[in-house]
Amino acid sequence: MNTKVMQAIAVVMMAFTFSHANAQGTTFFIKDGIDNPNLKAKMEHNVNAMIAAFKTAVIEKKKPKLPSSIFTDDVEDRIEEMWKTSAMNFPIVEIKSRCLNTSTGYQVRGIPVDVLEADKDEERQELTVDFQRDGRISNVSIAIEMNRYEMIMSKRSSDLDYERRQMIVDFVENFRTAYNRKDLKMLNSVFSDKALIVTGKVVREKPNSDITRMTLNNNRVVYIKQTKQEYMQRLQRIFKLSKFVNVKFEDVEVTQHPKYDDIYGVNLKQYWHTSRYKDVGYLFLMIDFRDPDNPLIQVRTWQPDKDDKGNVVTRKENVFHLGSFRIVR
Repeated sequence: MNTKVMQAIAVVMMAFTFSHANAQGTTFFIKDGIDNPNLKAKMEHNVNAMIAAFKTAVIEKKKPKLPSSIFTDDVEDRIEEMWKTSAMNFPIVEIKSRCLNTSTGYQVRGIPVDVLEADKDEERQELTVDFQRDGRISNVSIAIEMNRYEMIMSKRSSDLDYERRQMIVDFVENFRTAYNRKDLKMLNSVFSDKALIVTGKVVREKPNSDITRMTLNNNRVVYIKQTKQEYMQRLQRIFKLSKFVNVKFEDVEVTQHPKYDDIYGVNLKQYWHTSRYKDVGYLFLMIDFRDPDNPLIQVRTWQPDKDDKGNVVTRKENVFHLGSFRIVR
């Protein structure tokens, strides 16, 4: 096929993309980061087709009818699992995203979406969309904030560190989205079989007890250690009993270990909300990159932010971090 014919096809595809999206009230563009006009047009078309399917599903109160031609294998199933937890809609805006290169293809970030089952103040979130080299959508996940992403990447110390940080952000976003779609299989795969899992629980003490007199308020945090198997069994029960699960991450920080450069720590604030229960706390993950194609969580800790009366029980200086654990090799 000669160049003029290819350019004509690209123009037609782009025209279809924009008219189709405008009819739905939301338009997605790639503003820069990719030079191939045909591929750019295909990626824009695919995202706009997904947006249109979401918006139609919300109006019709049905699961989205996703065009299989725009996705790689299994992506439709993962989106449908997310939809079971909460329907999602897009605001009526013009969305302009920069295209990023990844090890497997391309990525666009910061696409605003409304998670309809979330509380009003947590409803507006963002999506990250990954593409294969041919422009098909290979993954959709709920994103961390764009300014937080840029801050994490700006602290890179080398090209390898930059690549790992990009992988960690993807890892964290997929980890979070796996909770939202109740994906036990994915969560099971990212934890080491020997993972250390620690969860903090606020225990209220009786007034005037010896323990109470030794604390600043009438509560303390007790830490419960679990095996991976125990943690997965608990998650399975939560997912089974909860109509929806909405997990939100904020203030994500990534730190490379000073001695073992293939070990990273991730600290963040987690907002957990299900149909039965909600809490806010500090999450720490120790991620092991010894197998670069299969990073594993070796440590997961959660500490409560406040008790049920609004008293702070975990101060920032007491949040677990890389230095809290001894690594033995």
